[in-house]
Amino acid sequence: MISLSKLPGLTFGIDVYSAPMRLLVVGLGLGLAALPLTSGLRLGYVTLTPTSMFNATGENRYTLRAYDPDQAVGVRGSCKVSSGRATFRPTDPKGTQSAVQVCPQGQWGLNVLGAGDGGNYTLTTDLEKFSGTIDIEEARK
Repeated sequence: MISLSKLPGLTFGIDVYSAPMRLLVVGLGLGLAALPLTSGLRLGYVTLTPTSMFNATGENRYTLRAYDPDQAVGVRGSCKVSSGRATFRPTDPKGTQSAVQVCPQGQWGLNVLGAGDGGNYTLTTDLEKFSGTIDIEEARK
């Protein structure tokens, strides 16, 4: 019994060793353990640090700025895929897709560059039940 009062003779508390409390603690632990399996888990920001993911699904968008006409912008790096796949698609300022690279299961090098008009290019990363590590950095040419 945990005492919530410092007055002698008065004890208000919760028995943390009772069966219902044990079940509650076990249930919370199982719920936290199941969270990455049901919703995916991402650690890190894809463009700044190596990012480890487990069962991640969804789409990320990153903006890359080209200052001069015909300047190529995009990403270089690697992806190590244990399951699922990741797809990298840069689009130019007009919204036209300029390249695509898919990382299926295995270890792959990435070099995805788009060139054309100056302006904001968008890199879209599509993740489909992706488990693995993505390590990319901004590239210019």
